[in-house]
Amino acid sequence: MGLTGAGFVASLTVVALAAVAACVRLLPRYSGPGRRQVAARTGLVAGGQAALLLALLVLINSGMQFYSSWRDLFGMSAGTVRIADRNPGPAPVAVPSARPSHNALTRRLPAGDGRLDVLDVHGPRSGISAHVYVYVPPQYARDGRRPLPAALLLAPARDAIVGQRVPELAAREIAAGRLRPMLLVIAPVGPGCVDAPGHAQGETFFSQDLLAAVGAAYHVSGEPSGWSVAGARGSAAYCAALLAMRHSDRFGSAVFTATALAPPAGDLYGGSRAIRDEYDPRWRLRHRPPPPISVGVVADDGFASAARPPMHAEPLPPAAWQNPPTVLRWLGAHLASGSQA
Repeated sequence: MGLTGAGFVASLTVVALAAVAACVRLLPRYSGPGRRQVAARTGLVAGGQAALLLALLVLINSGMQFYSSWRDLFGMSAGTVRIADRNPGPAPVAVPSARPSHNALTRRLPAGDGRLDVLDVHGPRSGISAHVYVYVPPQYARDGRRPLPAALLLAPARDAIVGQRVPELAAREIAAGRLRPMLLVIAPVGPGCVDAPGHAQGETFFSQDLLAAVGAAYHVSGEPSGWSVAGARGSAAYCAALLAMRHSDRFGSAVFTATALAPPAGDLYGGSRAIRDEYDPRWRLRHRPPPPISVGVVADDGFASAARPPMHAEPLPPAAWQNPPTVLRWLGAHLASGSQA
């Protein structure tokens, strides 16, 4: 009979209770003076306590699995212990490369306004691969020793956030002194932002793989205060809010639209309401400790007023996304250069 078997544990528990009951019943018989009475009382109390202690230790061992057998308990087991390496693997590597001149986004950057790179990111943790654009301001080449802050701009395929020439607008704002030099990482939200069993691990891709890839390719801030995330509408806005609220150790600020914060529909949560709630920014705002982030809420519907310190929320005009420089300036004002590359 093994040490952790349910039958053994139950039997020992019954024996311990019986020993205690016997102790209580027999003690009055040996209440008188004399060595025999004292010895009997001592034996009854000691036996009952020993049985209870043994039952308790066996119960704890059954739950914690310290010893699985009598041979294991007395050091006679010849078994081996195998230690599995659970290292998630090497950090993703992404080598930046500028697209040739036929790329429309590259042509929109005049000489001296920086460059637009394309990264082929292959995420070893998420298993997701994606092409992302990275706007690199001219200040990056002038002072390569100082890490720059970065903003992750999320967009569905062919979204206006790319079509509105955000990199070119950012270059103009930086040149005019209205926007601090920063990297802009423009990424599609095709995989979504939920780590669902049997589905794409989008949350892991954006919160780990993508940031590690950018960090491997550029001298960029490694502090959450040096990273922001933004999404204009739909899944992009939802992802921006979720990433900031669930990963405040990586993103210190965010801009998103309040009307797009419902968790994605479908069988993504294994039928668990609790898991779905954790992916609901509004639920987290009410039921989880507020993260230390600053958020700009476009078309606010009460989300900003429900925020509590250390979270700071600021309503932004409903038409904020129609004027991208306004959003870029907000992001720049809430970014700080980090001390880590």
